[in-house]
Amino acid sequence: MIKKNKKEKEFDLEEFVKKNKSDKKKYILEEAKKITPPGTIHTNLYDAYKNKEVINKFIKEYINLKNDTEDQIKENIVSKINKFKKNYIENKLPEKIATKKNSVFSMVGAEIFKSAQTISKSLSTSMGSLWEKIASCSNNVINTEEEFGIKITGVDAIALIDGKLTYIQLKTAEDTLTAGHSPRSVMELSIHDNSLFGTAFQTGSVWHFRSQNIDKFAGKDFWIKIDLEYDYIFEQVKPMILEIEKKYIELRDAKN
Repeated sequence: MIKKNKKEKEFDLEEFVKKNKSDKKKYILEEAKKITPPGTIHTNLYDAYKNKEVINKFIKEYINLKNDTEDQIKENIVSKINKFKKNYIENKLPEKIATKKNSVFSMVGAEIFKSAQTISKSLSTSMGSLWEKIASCSNNVINTEEEFGIKITGVDAIALIDGKLTYIQLKTAEDTLTAGHSPRSVMELSIHDNSLFGTAFQTGSVWHFRSQNIDKFAGKDFWIKIDLEYDYIFEQVKPMILEIEKKYIELRDAKN
């Protein structure tokens, strides 16, 4: 709960918006110091609880300031995908191909299997941050890391859904989250009044996230929730993955 001070300066959204990311972060962290989490909150989530309590005071109005056109949203999505692709091809891909880490495949001399396994795992993991960035293109979504330089544990986006602030944890597919991590994800999302678990794609795999109280949505059902077009996103992501695959084969063959 927030300890109120009668002399405390009233929050001014207009002034807050003008601040740079560093100053916004400073304000949130300073205000968070005034909050004492209830005893029901796990100590590992104290900072997450305090930060979200501060952010909740203004985030609905902050989100409502977003007013991009459909064309601008699409341009932003393409821009984030291209930026991710360029960084992965130029930096991550050469690094992963050159890795000397042993595996069953390297032990038996199956170099193609070895590098393919390394790259697919690396790409899948790296794309997690891409979905967060794409989600933030929505007029109804804020990414706290992008906006304030603050990561709320277990939260990849805050969305305004049906007028309610909703805290979201986002993965690539239904089975991306390991089954053993499901209880932790449930605990992280449970400190918020409204939350959901989403996946960028619906693959038909068995859900590893299990909760009777927190809803989960996959693929198109998720993107609709935050007012983004799944089909458009898929059509942009598809050539990106294929281009990365093509570049991987070129680098692999050149190495061999």
